[in-house]
Amino acid sequence: MLQEWKTAWGLMVEWHHETVESLKRGLVSIYDDTRIQAIITCATAIVERPRCATSRKDSDKETVKAPSVPDVPEVLQPALKAALCDKNTKVRMAAAICQYAMQSHNPLAQDIMHIALLKGNSVDSWVAAQCLALDGIATYPVISRIFHQLFNKKNKDTEDQACILLRYLNEKTTLIHNMLAVELNSRRWKDRILACRAFSQINGNVSLDMKRKLIQLMWDDWNNEVRQAAAQTLGQMSLGKEVHDTIRIKLGLGNPQKRVEALYLIGGLKLMTAKLLPSFLRCFSDDFIAVRQAACLAAGALQIRNKMVFECLMNLMHQDPYWKIKAFAIRALGQIGQASPQLTDLLLWAIHYEESPGVRLEACRSILALKLQGAHVRDTFLDVLLLEEHEAVLKEIYHAMKILNLENEGNQEMIQEIKNRIESLSQKDLLTQKIFTMEMAVRKVKDEAKHIYSQPKKGKEPLTLQTFIQETFQTFEAPQAESLVAKSSLISKHKKQRSVTACQRSTHHSGKKD
Repeated sequence: MLQEWKTAWGLMVEWHHETVESLKRGLVSIYDDTRIQAIITCATAIVERPRCATSRKDSDKETVKAPSVPDVPEVLQPALKAALCDKNTKVRMAAAICQYAMQSHNPLAQDIMHIALLKGNSVDSWVAAQCLALDGIATYPVISRIFHQLFNKKNKDTEDQACILLRYLNEKTTLIHNMLAVELNSRRWKDRILACRAFSQINGNVSLDMKRKLIQLMWDDWNNEVRQAAAQTLGQMSLGKEVHDTIRIKLGLGNPQKRVEALYLIGGLKLMTAKLLPSFLRCFSDDFIAVRQAACLAAGALQIRNKMVFECLMNLMHQDPYWKIKAFAIRALGQIGQASPQLTDLLLWAIHYEESPGVRLEACRSILALKLQGAHVRDTFLDVLLLEEHEAVLKEIYHAMKILNLENEGNQEMIQEIKNRIESLSQKDLLTQKIFTMEMAVRKVKDEAKHIYSQPKKGKEPLTLQTFIQETFQTFEAPQAESLVAKSSLISKHKKQRSVTACQRSTHHSGKKD
């Protein structure tokens, strides 16, 4: 019956006689469920049906409103009001919701909502809080229930609905700001983030103490996401200038920890201005590793295509003594996405000759991010694949070659040899085969000992476990020995090339200094 009623009012703008009569019978039914369904149908029709229709005449270009349709036909209104005094609690709750949908401001419906707010289940109390908030009732129980829903049902729809209600009630009381201030001191970092977001969505004058608290969270909270949420809240509350000036002061201070925090905020907020740029550039040559690392992370997050930033990152990539800073600088250059011949040469040099695998790995990823192609890139990849001994770097280069479609070019025999080497990195099948061989050998020895008796020979030592394993796996020794010889020759050749290049590089730098 409920589906029939919904279809009847959903397809028609006006209340049809048959629908009204059916609902009238449902409202006075002896069954509680039927009465509830009829009331819900009326409430849903009020909320979702078209309110009015408009049309424009071509002759005089005037707007004409079609006759408005009443929310509920008059013949149904007495039954809906009578349902407020129904013996069933659920019927009374449904009738109260219908009255709020009609915007009738019925005192009896308000009393039912107050009782549901204090004594009802979680669903009824949340509905009651919303209805009473729309009535402008800004009491502690109403606001507390909205806060409970906001901080316990953490999803986007609930947050939006709760903030709309709190913004409406905030004009009538200062209680909301005080309760949000309590949540800013919550021991749960997710609640602090949610309180910051709620502050940014609720209008009204924010006290000086609240501003100071948000600034304190922005700088001193242990959680990075809380610091960013506080900074964004201050910016949305028309306090962006204070945030900007504070960051500029922190970048210029002698305390490296403050500079790191300021750089993390710059990256999180994606904030960069002409006043911040000089202090930001100085961070790339800072004496502290953490500051240089934070500067690289901020540059990558900003994706700023500034020539001076670009040169600072390439300088770190080529000359920084700490391999992690080189890797972060290379990653930032890949995130910025601005390719150049000089950067291409530096990346190819890094992937070929850098001692640290982490630097070579980031160089490969940046080449893929920049989508660098060409014969020079392909030849370098092929050379490195034959000489590289680090498994992660080897797999990353092969992956980049597949994405950049470089494996279809060049010497196919060499590429096939590289593929075979990549596949040999996984020893899973070989290990499984060895386990099966070992189990078969042990089973064979047990069966022989159980069914065949052989007298021990004079002068022959008993078979030890080590000897037994060696005899069992002697078929695997020859291929492994060949693989080790080939790998050792490749590694020695690779290291020799790297040492020669390092000597050339040191000679080049000493010549420049002279």
